[in-house]
Amino acid sequence: MPFVERPGWRIHYKSYGREGAPPLLLVMGLALASDAWESLPVVLSERFHVLAIDNRGVGKSTLGSGGFRIRDLADDAAAVLDAARVGPANVFGISMGGMISQQLVIRHPERVRSLVLGATFGSHLRSSKPSPTVARDLFLVGILARRGLPMARLLVSDEFRTANGARLDRWMGGLDRAERKVARRQALAIALHEAEADLQRLRTPTLVISGDRDRLVPVENSRRLARIIPRARLVELPGAGHAFPFERPIETIRALTEHFAGRAA
Repeated sequence: MPFVERPGWRIHYKSYGREGAPPLLLVMGLALASDAWESLPVVLSERFHVLAIDNRGVGKSTLGSGGFRIRDLADDAAAVLDAARVGPANVFGISMGGMISQQLVIRHPERVRSLVLGATFGSHLRSSKPSPTVARDLFLVGILARRGLPMARLLVSDEFRTANGARLDRWMGGLDRAERKVARRQALAIALHEAEADLQRLRTPTLVISGDRDRLVPVENSRRLARIIPRARLVELPGAGHAFPFERPIETIRALTEHFAGRAA
């Protein structure tokens, strides 16, 4: 079980696939551990050496004392790449993981070969915000720790929830979620996230991907990112919600592999 020792805490990650294959780092979002990727790492490991990180304080990673910013979580991710002894990696981050991935390529550009940003934004201040109804669900899930319907509404489209209720319940029931104190620190880091000025100078090949039914991070945020990042390409998945890799795995895997294929060593 691989860990990276950091000053006062340690970061856990999982490794899938052949170590000599092109490296691919997966970075999960707010309050969720790497198990939320479900089968995605295993499928991607047929082509890549996949590293799936547990962000600080989530899953098997410890928290440490004091607060942190998104840039600190990006430094944790860079330490994982160093510990795994891989060259420049393909990186896919979703939601908060997309913000971490932005800071990773900004602070450690030599560690990132190609980038995919899923369901995320470059600036909380300038982002398109969710509706009051979604904000209420966020309160119920984040503060009162309710799962069930409020969590489902945040993560997937109504159509998927209606057609795949049993699968969705199994997935949500098995998620290793962060304690509320960790989620609060992560939420504060998200609120302070600001990377747009640096992203305007980015030269790393970038794909921006989102479901167009995303209630949590409205798709307008992905459209804005694709305009800001030079030569970025935008993919919108019609009818998909925030957790599009779970809801639409085949299309997600196709988009990732097509983007990374020409840049994998």
